[in-house]
Amino acid sequence: MKLTSIASLCILCSSGSVFAGPFENCPSKAFLMQDSVAKLYGIDLVSAKATTITASLTREGAANTSSVNAVGFNYKDQYMYGYSKQSPGSVVQIGDDYNMTELDVTGLPDTNFYVGDIQVVGTEPNQSAYYFVYTPNYGLYKIPLNGDLTQTINAIHYTGSENWNFKIYDFAFHPNSNLLYAMESNGNLHEINVNTATTTFITQLDTSGDSGAFGAAYFDINGQFYISNNKSGKIHKIDLSTSPVVGYTPTAAVFTSGPKSSQNDGARCAIAEVKVTDNSIDFGDAPNGYATTLADSGPRHLYDPNDDGQNLVYLGASVDGENINTAADLAAEPIDNSDDGVAFVTDFVGGQTTQVIVTASQNSYLYAWVDWNQDQVFSSDEVALDKVAINAGDNSLLIAVPETTLEGNTWARFRVTDGTEASNISATGGVSGGEVEDYEITTYASDAYPSESDWVTLSYEDKWPFAGDYDFNDLVMHFRSTRYKENGAIVGYRIEGEIVGVGATYHNGFAVRLYDQINASTQRRVARSEVDEANISFSIDGVVQENSPLEANRSDAIIIVMEDVWDYVQKNSGCQYFRTEVNCQNGSKVTFSVTIPLLAPKALADSPANVLDPFIFASNDHFHGEFMNNVDKRGWEVHLKNRAPTEAFAQSLYNVSGSDDASNPAGNTYFQTASGLPWAMEIGSAWQHPIENIDITNAYSKFAAFATSAGKNSITWYSEPQLSKVITSGAQ
Repeated sequence: MKLTSIASLCILCSSGSVFAGPFENCPSKAFLMQDSVAKLYGIDLVSAKATTITASLTREGAANTSSVNAVGFNYKDQYMYGYSKQSPGSVVQIGDDYNMTELDVTGLPDTNFYVGDIQVVGTEPNQSAYYFVYTPNYGLYKIPLNGDLTQTINAIHYTGSENWNFKIYDFAFHPNSNLLYAMESNGNLHEINVNTATTTFITQLDTSGDSGAFGAAYFDINGQFYISNNKSGKIHKIDLSTSPVVGYTPTAAVFTSGPKSSQNDGARCAIAEVKVTDNSIDFGDAPNGYATTLADSGPRHLYDPNDDGQNLVYLGASVDGENINTAADLAAEPIDNSDDGVAFVTDFVGGQTTQVIVTASQNSYLYAWVDWNQDQVFSSDEVALDKVAINAGDNSLLIAVPETTLEGNTWARFRVTDGTEASNISATGGVSGGEVEDYEITTYASDAYPSESDWVTLSYEDKWPFAGDYDFNDLVMHFRSTRYKENGAIVGYRIEGEIVGVGATYHNGFAVRLYDQINASTQRRVARSEVDEANISFSIDGVVQENSPLEANRSDAIIIVMEDVWDYVQKNSGCQYFRTEVNCQNGSKVTFSVTIPLLAPKALADSPANVLDPFIFASNDHFHGEFMNNVDKRGWEVHLKNRAPTEAFAQSLYNVSGSDDASNPAGNTYFQTASGLPWAMEIGSAWQHPIENIDITNAYSKFAAFATSAGKNSITWYSEPQLSKVITSGAQ
């Protein structure tokens, strides 16, 4: 059922009574008194829903004009008590009609009390109740609430309490031990024994960055202590089920994000259970180790806070409420059919960046956590998205995966809100509005080439088998390959890169064969039949590509990244090429990413690694030289030096008249001139490529010595350019 206002739970007193009638029962809600002219709210601690009980109180039948503080709920007589600041300041009893009746209390100093609670001792029918108030420099006072309250009551001062060295804004009595507990703004938790008038410092709690006054404190029947921060509205929960605190150190967790206020004071029936009373609460459903249950301050959203079904904030196509809040609920492995708002485009691989598509009902804010180390805790250093603004509809987002990520199954948590929360939320606790969605995911360890955060540069000449202008800028790209590992075997690959220069007149495609040539007699390859084609994820410039990049009718796995590179790059105005001419250096790079899962794990020793086999090929329906007039365009390829071409290669191209190529398949030499110069290069870092029509041997004077020595001489040739002959922004 929906939450019911506490006001509806009250029995109205007769107009002739001196005192208003008591509240009918011991409500689960907490009372919250706020504002300089007191207003009374009911706070559902589970959902953070605030219900206005009364926008104004009366005092002795007249309008109240001031604040009321130090409130406490007396479950012996079912009244609230507080201290009214309205002159003359006095202790007041608050009944079910929200009229304050002054009590005649003597012995109190002339000051305002803003810290208070009710102690109930004994068992029915022999219970006694006492109202305790405290203020710094004056100390603690005890006011008996037994007998005839129309008579004068003498307040008892606790000698020495005026010297207590702490600053607190509310306290609450433990329902079992009758010890008082209070927390300072710095998180210092104190235990107060009113029988001995002594205080004990317990510990300094981590309050998730909250500072300032904790102005409302509550207990529940299980000894759980709740304390609300005025500034943020967060209600922190501290397990004090063992009281006094001996042999353990309490910790705090955000339980709910409630309303904030400059003036805040709370009261609650300490013997009432905190429980779910609303069916429009969406809970998380990750295993219980992830602090998912209500008892562990699990994540939950009151998704319809206004009870009108309008302007709801959620992920995916729908949101619904479910009462999944206990360990037994989670052990039953519930399925939340409304967890449909996050699609995982690429895998979670250590050291890489993964892409997710998040669908939102309206403009909102997204949080995410991933348990990278698989310890069943969403810790503060596992925040993947922290209040990221998203738009209504689909949103493409990137999540950085730490290099230390463990391989295996783990969980991710996504929470969406309208953004009005006073401070960023955590992976646990209640929020008014929004939705939580938990997902089981697989993370992978990896070995990346050259590393998780670096690139190699690939540079191609497309005049093969002729030398051409030999400026090595027909295609220039940064490139990285990654192998996904699980239990010591390879389960997939990822290839990614960014195009930084295209100086080609011809139209070329770019592809990568999952192939690694160790030596003349040893190759490692992935067969096309080993690839899980249905689950390949492929994007260019962050846009998911619907077509499969796995080339059809091949025995090897060949990934066609781009059929024609020119279809994706944008030349600057007045430029003939892309980032290869002077004054044409700053066009936007084109990025790509392809994740290729395997149908079954492949032995590490049999799996290609390192740069794999990236190559260019002639685009169909475009001229690529007279020698290609009678040759299938796909049959033209250029690979790295001494890397054998694919099965699609036209063998007749080894015999083109007048070519500069000295390939000799019988001798396992490919794509090099007689002097050893290549048509494709892998440079071990980002690189400044030559300006259009500048021969690489002129732009880099040591390149020829490197190439003709089979890489033995001048191995750092790429670090010594003639700056007037290279694109200086090429490495950026």
